Amino acid sequence: MALSLAWGIDDSVVINENTYELNLEFSRVLRWYEMWKDRELSKEGKVLYSIILILSHDWAEELPETIEELAEIIPQDDLIPLSNAIIKRITGDQFESTTVKRDLKGNILEDEEKKWYEFEQDSGYIYSSFLMDYGMDLMVERSKGTLHWDKFNHLLAGLSENTKFKNVIKIRMMEYPEKATPDEIEEIRKAKLAVALKEDRANLEFEMMDLKQKREYMLKKKEERGEVKDE
Repeated sequence: MALSLAWGIDDSVVINENTYELNLEFSRVLRWYEMWKDRELSKEGKVLYSIILILSHDWAEELPETIEELAEIIPQDDLIPLSNAIIKRITGDQFESTTVKRDLKGNILEDEEKKWYEFEQDSGYIYSSFLMDYGMDLMVERSKGTLHWDKFNHLLAGLSENTKFKNVIKIRMMEYPEKATPDEIEEIRKAKLAVALKEDRANLEFEMMDLKQKREYMLKKKEERGEVKDE
């Protein structure tokens, strides 16, 4: 169960009859998302750091640096299932249908084919929007260490339409009107480019090129991939 006004928030998971309490303070979860996006980190490393980040445990001595060291604290058979339970608890896979669900990048899964925001890139928009709507300074909340992920999650989803964050999302989702003039389309593209996520920026820049620029761009990409042979 996630956030419940009747029962509060349950942060416990049971693995092989062992109960584990999770620490789902919002900035920890955001760091957890960043950890999962690290392509240089092995699967084993992600299991290790996922548990270290999220498990509510008194790491009194030095943090374990390997799975073997972690297994001296937590039963070996519990490690993978515990890591999977953390993923499900955070991304929403075991939430009820009315709960906001997210992928491993933290995007709300309203459209599985397209992601409209990213926590790291949109931190400033999220920060200013929370301050505007709720009078909540997320940097202060981070230092307190008391804002739960579920609360943050629902507050983010509930931001009003006049916040910067929601306006940015609206621009990113904007479609080109069927009867738009070339000038109107150009203005929309410029607006989209101004707030584009890194992964979308190249496509928008390509759309704004003329035919000659597009040909030069495609040729350059082929050269980078080694598809153009010297005569």
